[in-house]
Amino acid sequence: MVQVIYSPKWFYGKDIIIDLVSIFVLVLIAFFSLRSYKVRKNKNYIYLAASFIILAVSFLFRILTNFTVYYKVLETKDLGFITLTYQTIKTSEALFIIGFFAYRLLNLLGLYFLYSIYHKQPKSNIFLISYLILVSTAFNKLTYHIFHLTSFILLILITKQYLKNYYDNKSKAARLIAFSFGIITSSEIFFGLVTVSTRFYVMAEIIQLIGYALLLFAFFMVLRHGRKKDKD
Repeated sequence: MVQVIYSPKWFYGKDIIIDLVSIFVLVLIAFFSLRSYKVRKNKNYIYLAASFIILAVSFLFRILTNFTVYYKVLETKDLGFITLTYQTIKTSEALFIIGFFAYRLLNLLGLYFLYSIYHKQPKSNIFLISYLILVSTAFNKLTYHIFHLTSFILLILITKQYLKNYYDNKSKAARLIAFSFGIITSSEIFFGLVTVSTRFYVMAEIIQLIGYALLLFAFFMVLRHGRKKDKD
């Protein structure tokens, strides 16, 4: 079996630590979304929490995938812009395939559900799009680039919506949320450039983490603002 690793060798394992931090951040955002729901009684916050939990679970599967590759490497051959890892252990292969598929599927679904919060659609459309995401993730030979291109498009649409929210109410929290999603969107560009240089993978991981960290701070601002309004 041939597995493609886009991380440079010196970064092996460090991306797992970054993803663990990202999971912690996403779970906290989900928590703050639920707290915001208690303050404002807006069901959108429940949907936000569910979307971020799905994204957090997707990162768990990405950790499973990366850990499987890094821990079970038997022989590597450097080909310049990528590293091909040869693996013969069948259990490792199964874990890799499951993690590889589940990460991409759940990540796209999480982003799509985030988009759907502000663009209400009939249930039939939601099921249809979810099915198309499933098919494109499972059967596309160009899964890596198609996945990041789809993520990029969804994130652009999400960022556009949060920019509209900011222009409507001009709050600092809304501006920071839009800016955070803009940073997360830009990370997808660097993920797509890893075939040029594996350094782009490192940049993408760090940029994505910064985006989620700023998003956490923005949701904390929303929660604090909600508490102040509740006291008044």
